[in-house]
Amino acid sequence: MEFDVLYLADLRFPGGTSTSLKYDLRACKQAGLRAGIIPLCSPFFSRNRTLNASVLAEIRATGTVIVPQNERPRSRVALLYHPTLLDKRVQCRTRFDADACYLVVHQTIRNRDGQRAFPADHWSTLISDWYGHSLKLLPVSEIVREDLVMNGLSHAVDQGNWANLIDLADYPEKQSREPKSPLVIGRHSRPSADKWPSLSVATTCYPQSTDFAFRMMGVPQSFVDQFEDLPSNWQVLPFSKGPISGFLQGLDIYSYFHSKALIEAFGYCVLEALATGLPCVVPRYMETSFSDACLYAEPDEAPLVYEQLRTDPKLYETTSRKARTFVEERFGLDQFTAKFKKIADPSVATLPAPKTRRPAPAPFVLTITSNGVGLGHLSRQLAIARAIGPRANVVFFSLSEAIEFARSMGYLAEFRPFRQRLDLDFKAWNSYFFQEMREALSHYQPCLTLFDGNLPYAGFVDAVESYGRATSVWIRRGLWRTPQPNSISREGFFDAIIEPGELCAPLDEGYSRPNPNSVTLVDPVLMTPRDQLFDRTTARRALNLPDDAILCLVQLGSEANFDMSLPRARLLEFLDRHPQVIAVDVRSPLHFEEHADFHERLVMRKVYPLGQYLKAFDFAVCAAGYNTFHENIAAALPSIFIPNSNPIMDVQEARAEYGARAGWNLTSPAEDPYAIGDHLVQMLDPDFRQSLARSCLRKSGWWNGAQQTAHLLQAVAQLPANPLEER
Repeated sequence: MEFDVLYLADLRFPGGTSTSLKYDLRACKQAGLRAGIIPLCSPFFSRNRTLNASVLAEIRATGTVIVPQNERPRSRVALLYHPTLLDKRVQCRTRFDADACYLVVHQTIRNRDGQRAFPADHWSTLISDWYGHSLKLLPVSEIVREDLVMNGLSHAVDQGNWANLIDLADYPEKQSREPKSPLVIGRHSRPSADKWPSLSVATTCYPQSTDFAFRMMGVPQSFVDQFEDLPSNWQVLPFSKGPISGFLQGLDIYSYFHSKALIEAFGYCVLEALATGLPCVVPRYMETSFSDACLYAEPDEAPLVYEQLRTDPKLYETTSRKARTFVEERFGLDQFTAKFKKIADPSVATLPAPKTRRPAPAPFVLTITSNGVGLGHLSRQLAIARAIGPRANVVFFSLSEAIEFARSMGYLAEFRPFRQRLDLDFKAWNSYFFQEMREALSHYQPCLTLFDGNLPYAGFVDAVESYGRATSVWIRRGLWRTPQPNSISREGFFDAIIEPGELCAPLDEGYSRPNPNSVTLVDPVLMTPRDQLFDRTTARRALNLPDDAILCLVQLGSEANFDMSLPRARLLEFLDRHPQVIAVDVRSPLHFEEHADFHERLVMRKVYPLGQYLKAFDFAVCAAGYNTFHENIAAALPSIFIPNSNPIMDVQEARAEYGARAGWNLTSPAEDPYAIGDHLVQMLDPDFRQSLARSCLRKSGWWNGAQQTAHLLQAVAQLPANPLEER
């Protein structure tokens, strides 16, 4: 793999570091340069911190290559994109060849209190031992350059800066430059304590006054808690994950002051405000970065500057225009080519033609599924395996007795029995599973272990930890009925936790809700996307079902842990009264048994996966498991959901009830014969069925959770891209 620029970066950074990376990738693309990324994990974050969504989107949009683990790329320039990536705690699992290698320094080594942000004394040794290069430093600003020199690193500092860039198209210029009363003065930042001034300083530079209204985004709760009552002219807003440009458009002035200990290495939030054309009032030391584009003041001087801007329209207009022009000339995307040429080896104008070499072997991915009573865990893993594509060898290591389905789809698969089948207690079974897992890990040597289940088994965790050479990811469905023992403590073992989308998420009281930084949400994960559904005629013929009947799909689960006899009895009574209806009881081959009660219009089919055939049916009577619920909604199939309320299951009754309130489906408890009978009669009305279908279509859209998960795994575990997606 050959690149012009190779970024070694942690894709989890919030704020300015990730924003500058995003725009670097965009500028690379515009300049006609080839960019690649090797993801690394900074010790700055906990292991399972979520990836930055905007950076991932930019990687996709620009076609930037995430270098697979089994590749050794070559590049004209390699950039380590944060000082914490040269830390003894970073696990380096990659090699590359580069004509030049630099560490981009986004932060001063020490703050104003003299506290070190990172140990720079090991940089030279680490970059030499790990990457075979001498230490070269690219500061993002003159502020950082001065700090590096003060800390004895002048010999390694490059002559130029690696300035942060911004795409002005993302920050429309504020149209109105006429200050109004009261002046709307705002600021935004990550909700970090060091980004905010002390209480006394804040009330000084953002004072109580009828002339000024302050809008503050991203205020830490610890700061807010210091007030008995917030000043009446303050509006405190949560930090938005959406475009900041909308927030900035609503301001007249931008004012940024922070804790006295912090040294802003650059101040990307200020750059965003300048790009919008806002007059900016900031501390005097930031003049080193922004020259005459800002107005500079101490906190106690800031209100006077606001007043000058309020009463002097010409000053306001001049300052506003200067701000936008300054950003265009110094920090626009077209500046990338010039700064790249300064650091690239001038003797290497272009990369040589790539040499023909043997393709690297495809990496292995080991998926582990819990036993379960149905097919949900295995189905999600199969959907994700398809999305990963053929450039990785996906191996199923499963406790599910339905593992044969994975084999039938062409995957390597191994079955291991759960403890009940072996008549073992948990301790003995975990010891057994540890040994089995270690053998599988030693044999396949996977780069990724992918666990889907409610609780990671101790034997699994211990085996993967002792193996030590695989990224670990937990696919964890929401709507847990009760927190599982040891679940929270085992979160920290995983490099990422991915939660498949759940339509009734507002009703989810699960323990993961309070900590969104550790869980990455994707769309619902479905075996069959909507665009792969057979049409009505094709589906009916494939299932050998009549074209002219009203067909009712029946999926009430395996009934291994819940009694569905009453709903079945009501369904048979319904069939007796309505001869135009045929009920089709679709079961997986795993739980296929002939009915004890015969009815001439109750037929059975053995189908897996069912998703592509859903358009064959006019309506459905189903349990409200994750896969069935979301597949039916996606297919716009009018459904009566009868939840399995067994305590060991997810909260199916919440899922079914939420859908009923939203107008997507009907629902009834399994023990209520009257509601079931009434709902079945309602489904005979074609207009009613159509209204449910329309509601489903409005909600479901084009879910792509499996593909989104594959993209995340590509970034987390450096998997090769799916060639089928590249076409």
